[in-house]
Amino acid sequence: MSTTDKPDFARLPIKWIQSGGVAVFDSRLGNGERCLLEQNTSLGALRLFISLCMLADYYTGQLKTTYPKLIALSGLSRPIVARSLKRLVEVGLLEKYNKPICEGTVLQMAGWEESFHGKLPKSRLYDGSKTQLLVLHQFEFSALSLYSLKVFLVICAFRNKNNFNIATINYSTISRLAGVPIHQIPGSLNRLYHLELISYKQADYYEPGNTEQDRTNRYLVRGLGDKWPAFNPEKMAGKAGKLSKAKVAAANEFVAIKP
Repeated sequence: MSTTDKPDFARLPIKWIQSGGVAVFDSRLGNGERCLLEQNTSLGALRLFISLCMLADYYTGQLKTTYPKLIALSGLSRPIVARSLKRLVEVGLLEKYNKPICEGTVLQMAGWEESFHGKLPKSRLYDGSKTQLLVLHQFEFSALSLYSLKVFLVICAFRNKNNFNIATINYSTISRLAGVPIHQIPGSLNRLYHLELISYKQADYYEPGNTEQDRTNRYLVRGLGDKWPAFNPEKMAGKAGKLSKAKVAAANEFVAIKP
């Protein structure tokens, strides 16, 4: 079955994300100062990676493409697409290819043989277009865009099918796996929320281990058909309103001894 049979989502290899691979797409060279060129190179590579996932066959990870198609899809220039392809090969997300990319050139995505995988929301990223990932184009070349896209990939990798496809993850884990400073995570989440890529519910302060700086939130990726679990207020109210025999006895005893 090809990607045309899977209109709502694309396959996403997640092992590299869960092992911290997203963090290598940084704005720093080693432990040095921030470098604008490195920042833009990293962002371009991630945008192209997502674009390739959209085109790849769902089961084989293979795709046939051209530079014009990749340029339109990703919103990147030809030189950036070329550099990004090279970067993806270097980090092992795309298998090495020896021929120039032209009509008929077959590329092979890495990680497709893994037992577990995530999903990327095709319909949400295309946003009505057939040839361009319009929402992805809005990740312009900036530090916030790089942070936000890295956080998005981590959230996608932590969707739990045994828990209503909710990703439950704290700031510390996001920061470690995405390579995003922890104080930049709230702004990154807001960016993703306003682009309608995620919805989330903040954790309660009274839950163990939660602080303003390191919160464990719950996330849903928009465009995958996932919904928050239904809440039945009447059922919950019924449970809350029913007193145990011990509580009834205690109340009766209190009334009996009241002067």
